[in-house]
Parts: sequence; structure tokens; C-alpha cells
Amino acid sequence: MNTTHDGFPDFRARAERAAREAAERREQALVDQRSPENTNDARVRIWERLHQVRLPKDPAHAILAIIAKQTGMKLGDVQEVQRARATPVA
Repeated sequence: MNTTHDGFPDFRARAERAAREAAERREQALVDQRSPENTNDARVRIWERLHQVRLPKDPAHAILAIIAKQTGMKLGDVQEVQRARATPVA
């Protein structure tokens, strides 16, 4: 009996399930990044995690408008998150 491919259907099923679960997590994160139930900081952090990009420190950076649009926030709100992060914690 050839056992070379015996585990392949199980592997394929696990891989497909993992891909579905990853897609579901991403979809939930996309919803969460726009949810008014989350703080502005949480929404920006979710955006950062999804895109694997840190919020730039430059308040005039062009990506801030994109972040605002994708999180459902105003540009000023995103800039306020920037300012809060730049302020040292006492």
C-alpha cells in the first residue's frame, strides 16, 4: 500500500479550514476598524495590524487620509491619535 498521499486529504481540509478562518478574522477586523464601538486609537491599531504599517509621525502624511477613510474616522481624529502617541506618558 502506498502511504505517500494518505494524509493529503486531511492536510488539504486543514489548510482550507485555516484559510477560511483567516479570511473570517480579516473580515471581522475590517468591520472592527470602522466600528464606532471601538476607540479611535483601537481603530487605528486594527488598521495598522491589517496593513502591517505603523501610523506615520508626520501629521501631513498622505496616508492619513486613507487611514481616516478606511476607519470611518475624520482626518482630525487620526491626527489626534498621532498627537496622543507622540505625547510622553508621565
